Amino acid sequence: MDLTLLKYLKSFSEGRVRLRHPALRDKAVADLTRERMAATPGALSVECNTLSGSVLLLYDHHRISKERLITMGTAWARYLDAVRAGQKADPPSFEA
Repeated sequence: MDLTLLKYLKSFSEGRVRLRHPALRDKAVADLTRERMAATPGALSVECNTLSGSVLLLYDHHRISKERLITMGTAWARYLDAVRAGQKADPPSFEA
């Protein structure tokens, strides 16, 4: 697993994953993250908490494999790192 993701991964179990990242304390970033993650096929629920800087993704483990979830999480961690560094970056998209 990529170290970029590991430093932000707080919990992972079948059907549930939580990431914490300082960039998620920004409401606009959290709203965009929630919107984009919710559009991912197999996502059941996405909750962002700007106080803790976290995102909780509930997903259908039959539709999103562990490997795909790791790929998605790594892309999001890199995007959030770029945002926090003040760099222009496009958010990941995993729609259909």
